[in-house]
Amino acid sequence: MEWLTENWFWVLIGGLFVGMHLFGHGGHGGCGGGHGSSDNTGSDKPSGHQHTK
Repeated sequence: MEWLTENWFWVLIGGLFVGMHLFGHGGHGGCGGGHGSSDNTGSDKPSGHQHTK
């Protein structure tokens, strides 16, 4: 618990990073899901960002 009180700022930053990635991209929804909506062109095409296995 002492570690948490000393490093609460970094824990907060890490939580914000994860939250922004999950909710800011629409939760991914598989490969390419949610990434094409940020280009404001009105198309449903993926933006080129792809996850590979």
